[in-house]
Amino acid sequence: MNSGINPYSLSGKKILVTGAASGIGRSTSWVLSKLGADLLLIDLNETGLNETISKCATKAIGIVVDLTDATTLKEKISIAVKELGPLNGLAHIAGKPSMVPLKAITQKSCIHIFNINTYSAIELSKIFSNRTIFSGESGSIVFISSVYGLVGSAANVAYAASKAALHGVTKSLAIELAPKKIRVNCIAPGFVETNMLEKSSSLFNEEYKNNISKLHPLGLGQPEDISYSIAFLLSDAAKWITGSIMSVDGGFTAQ
Repeated sequence: MNSGINPYSLSGKKILVTGAASGIGRSTSWVLSKLGADLLLIDLNETGLNETISKCATKAIGIVVDLTDATTLKEKISIAVKELGPLNGLAHIAGKPSMVPLKAITQKSCIHIFNINTYSAIELSKIFSNRTIFSGESGSIVFISSVYGLVGSAANVAYAASKAALHGVTKSLAIELAPKKIRVNCIAPGFVETNMLEKSSSLFNEEYKNNISKLHPLGLGQPEDISYSIAFLLSDAAKWITGSIMSVDGGFTAQ
């Protein structure tokens, strides 16, 4: 390898990021931008999306769209790509939590969670791999699942199922898209200190929050802990990694 080349650099790459208006999605957008990537950012929260874009160091285009609206999603991405240029990477971070006990789960609620957390990943991959969208080289897709796609948790059946399904999607797409020079990997984060975690934690007492923290030998994560891992998988430094589920969880699943 030429010692003058930095395989972790994203300079010249065009990357789509979902859930970019806050939390891990916002942090990832800033990290990727600092590493040189131009960005196509997606979220339903237009105000938050504009705030993210305002602090990007490179070109960033925002798209306000519902990820479950496949037709509109494809149309808007296609239009934006004409301005930004063909894509090299996709970081699908948007998702929805669902803490519901078994007796309260309905078919309708399960379908809703799967549409957001699982099927949107399939649809985005279909769009990304299209020859009019994908640059044709150095392709990388990164999904975000959860430790609850790997371990059990009470009152998390629908959510855990939607995230575990992403692991199967990752491995299958890794094989199917390899001939197109597209790698597909997934990160399973532990509990990360974001607004989403704060909202979820507000439903429980202080003892519950302390117990959650104790599940992580290295403590709760910060958004950038996940962002750096995403950036690695999108970079050429990870060019021989595909079909992997990477636990980035402060030791949660090591116990």
